[in-house]
Amino acid sequence: MIKITSIFLVLLTIWSCSSEDTRGDNNQEETTKEIKIPILETNTVESLESFKATLWGKVLDNGGSSITERGICYSVTENPTYNNSSEKASVVKGSGEFQVNLQNLMSGITYYAKAYAINEKGVGYGNEVSFSTLDIIAPTLKIGDTKVAGAHDIWLEVSVPNQGDLEIDEIGLVYGTTSNPTTDNNGVTKENVEMAFKERITGLDPQTLYYFRAYAITSNGITYSDEITMSTIKKGNFTWSFWWEDNSDPAFDRLREAFDKATWYYNNFTSIEKHVNVNYNTGTPTADANFDGWINFGANPDYQRTGTAMHEMAHTVGVGTHGKYWELMKGSWQGNRANAILQMMTDDPNAKIYGDNTHFWPYGINGAHEDDGSEMLYIIHALVLQGMKTDGLPNQ
Repeated sequence: MIKITSIFLVLLTIWSCSSEDTRGDNNQEETTKEIKIPILETNTVESLESFKATLWGKVLDNGGSSITERGICYSVTENPTYNNSSEKASVVKGSGEFQVNLQNLMSGITYYAKAYAINEKGVGYGNEVSFSTLDIIAPTLKIGDTKVAGAHDIWLEVSVPNQGDLEIDEIGLVYGTTSNPTTDNNGVTKENVEMAFKERITGLDPQTLYYFRAYAITSNGITYSDEITMSTIKKGNFTWSFWWEDNSDPAFDRLREAFDKATWYYNNFTSIEKHVNVNYNTGTPTADANFDGWINFGANPDYQRTGTAMHEMAHTVGVGTHGKYWELMKGSWQGNRANAILQMMTDDPNAKIYGDNTHFWPYGINGAHEDDGSEMLYIIHALVLQGMKTDGLPNQ
């Protein structure tokens, strides 16, 4: 019995020693396991713009340690490192893939990039890829097809169909009497940057061909539109005189001021040549005129104004008094130029001139109630009449 017990104790001791040795070997294996840097893959660029690029990377092996940071490092020289510019991932997938959006790049430049990841061992890199950002898209500027001219003024419309990649700091028009004007020549700069605007260029010489270009300034420089040309018109020669004059009657002072202003607008915004005789007749209810150049004004002071003078002057050159007017006015004006001028000057692409056998509207100034005394009322009236002349109404 004693022998059996002794044998059992010996076996127990051997089993216990064997068990302890095995555990000791496992602990040593865990302690000496080597941590390595991560292994990555850099994928090709997903999207490119002038200042932006989107890249994907993927962690193939974390090296036996948790990844604390991942992203893309990049440079304009080969073999970029984490010490160069780098951007952390914005999207991370469970598969190990991650996305990086690079911002504020330079346009038209070749970059070199690598995916990177960091664990407790250090920084691991993927393969190097290269990409080139797109050239900057400059603003696109366009001068409208419809242009309106007086003897000293030209109106143009400018639009920006595409602003491009950069903010526009300044916009306007340049012009001159030689081709390809620049900002070193005459120009008009808008106070505020607008994507569409109408501009009046003034102080021009009559019957002169001008070259125009719209321009925009960005941080990348100056961009110009295609060049267009436009000539100012021949200055008008519309004159007037009283048939008789009574300096003691204030009506003559009012009429003199009205016709001096009215003929100024006709001479600067039409090419009409005409002389008219102005007669003061207290028996005339308001005012009337004929194609022969006679204008009668009555005693009502409300009609002894610039607008009425221009209205009656229009009658002396064919409005409601000539066969060509009746041929072109069929409830609405059948000529193209006068309607195009109205549309451009009123910023209404659907505007149209209407009328009857005697008058036209809008801007016909058909009564004292339509005369608000504004400069643009008189200018547009004269320009529309110039358009009617272009459409066929007699010039005198």
